[in-house]
Amino acid sequence: MALKSMNRRNFFTNVAGFGIGIPMAKKMGMFQKENRGKLNRPLIVTSKTNPFVKEKVTTTAWDILKEGGSPMDAAEKAVNISELDPQDPTVGYGGSPNEEGVLQLDASVMSGPDNNNAGAVAALENIKTPCSVARVVMERTDHLMLVGKGALKLARMHGFKEYNLLTEEARLEWVAWKENLSNRDYYFSPRIKFKPEGGGTINVLVLDANGDIAGVTSTSGHHFKLVGRVGDSPIIGAGLYVDNGIGAAGATGHGAESMKVCASFFTVEKMREGMSPLEACRFVCQRVVDRHQGKPLFTLKLVALNKKGEYGCCSVRGKIDKQTGKLKGRDFSVHDLRGHRTENGMALLPPMTEAEKNSIPWR
Repeated sequence: MALKSMNRRNFFTNVAGFGIGIPMAKKMGMFQKENRGKLNRPLIVTSKTNPFVKEKVTTTAWDILKEGGSPMDAAEKAVNISELDPQDPTVGYGGSPNEEGVLQLDASVMSGPDNNNAGAVAALENIKTPCSVARVVMERTDHLMLVGKGALKLARMHGFKEYNLLTEEARLEWVAWKENLSNRDYYFSPRIKFKPEGGGTINVLVLDANGDIAGVTSTSGHHFKLVGRVGDSPIIGAGLYVDNGIGAAGATGHGAESMKVCASFFTVEKMREGMSPLEACRFVCQRVVDRHQGKPLFTLKLVALNKKGEYGCCSVRGKIDKQTGKLKGRDFSVHDLRGHRTENGMALLPPMTEAEKNSIPWR
């Protein structure tokens, strides 16, 4: 993929031109709550907080921008880090399979400076980096989305190597799930339970020093989903949306609910109306809560940034702080002139109770 014409010298020159020098960056407050009106560029925001890859995701994007890469280059290669992580059961290689033990991957990309162009793949098998295939759909075809065998055919045409995506750990987790589906079948439950690393769908949103924006979302979807199920991640406007004049947003969590409210598009539109990224994320999460009479049996997390470099995160359900016993939001990761860090977002409701969890299908 072609790199944008901005060298390392211009990267720092442009940053300095916005009045934000590196020494000053350490003094800046958290942009999701304050400093509105100031420019915070470049900026990378991601939903991913896995302990083994979260910093590598954002630093990969940052280094690409520093060397003159485009925001699209940065977002794609950052997401590849997670897609190639075999310990992550929710994205790419090593992700959890569908009900038949086969991985079907979804991804979408959007490039703001390319007239908000977009590409997506769904139910893609055998390819470790589905977001890179989605970029090929965007840049090398007249289509926006390819699915299943069609997406795989395009990947083969462009030289992507095929792999068995099911790791031994993911296979054991799938077998354990299958053996525990019923107490009236002929399977015995496993003696040793496998605990995956954890994680979730990944969004990476990138704002460069020129104010150009790109975003990527990638996932393996619900654990043991029905064959052919497609969630919000490859749906432009649901799992991802970028408007180069306004900002970008990405969604993770229960994909069906994201699609029902066009969550990412809705978030960007609220920023267009003047809301900060945090306010916009909260507004959309509240809309989701209201749709379910205040008792949604799922969570949904939104991350967003705007053209100024403000950012925010809000989730429908949060977690309880073990020390204080108070509700806190879900984490997300940020990288700007202050470096990489994990921040705490906002949450509207506490986590589901065990009774609530037991009342819904396994997710």
